[in-house]
Amino acid sequence: MKFIKKLCLIFLMIAFISLPAKANSVPLEVLGSCFIKELSPEKALIIVDAPPTDKGYVSHLYIKLQGAVVEGLRIDSIAIEARDVQFNPPTDWDKKLRPRDVSAVSFEARLLEDDINGALKNYELKDKRWSNFEFDLRNGKIVATAVYELPMLLFKLNVLAKLTGELEVVDENKIYLKNYKLYADGFRLPEQATQELVEKVQPLIDFSDFIFPVRLDSVSNDDKAIFIRTKDKPQPFDSGFKWTYPRSLGNNF
Repeated sequence: MKFIKKLCLIFLMIAFISLPAKANSVPLEVLGSCFIKELSPEKALIIVDAPPTDKGYVSHLYIKLQGAVVEGLRIDSIAIEARDVQFNPPTDWDKKLRPRDVSAVSFEARLLEDDINGALKNYELKDKRWSNFEFDLRNGKIVATAVYELPMLLFKLNVLAKLTGELEVVDENKIYLKNYKLYADGFRLPEQATQELVEKVQPLIDFSDFIFPVRLDSVSNDDKAIFIRTKDKPQPFDSGFKWTYPRSLGNNF
């Protein structure tokens, strides 16, 4: 009987030895800090179903950001949901965090008219030829006006420029202006000249270098904000693994 017990004990030990070793995990705050470094949000919420593995794998991820900065433009709200995310090795995250493979990504963002106007004001400070920028959202259309100082031989001429148009998604990751018209001091410029000028600044917003590969489905606007979305809407989920920024007791973002 003792022999049988010992034999069973040997087989039991073999069984435990044969079990795959549990993967080490990376603290969630390490991943969260990388998103903060990349996008500089005012507030952030990150939810995962389990902490990242030591190889940089996360099976389910949700991110909500407020006041993130993309290409120098403040974006009021960004939400991302991603599945089967294989990031680059965690040892490289301090340099740059990038997913190497993702099975699915859903995304939505909201840009405020006020933030766009704020960015234009900053541009005025860099290029003194432009002044009085105003970006106006009008339920499906946009109207932008500015004054351009045109140097002449003996004096300077101030030209009031006005650009109207609509927004569209191009190549699933860029926002372009379409159906646009350009006016100078109330006179509409010829179509060819307008196209040559506008195409120099297209796309208006480019997500091709965004931290996640997004496939945008729609862009729309009301009179206060622009809304950019993928076909599926990102959704938070219940999990015991959550991380918020800033790490204050009053932050329930």
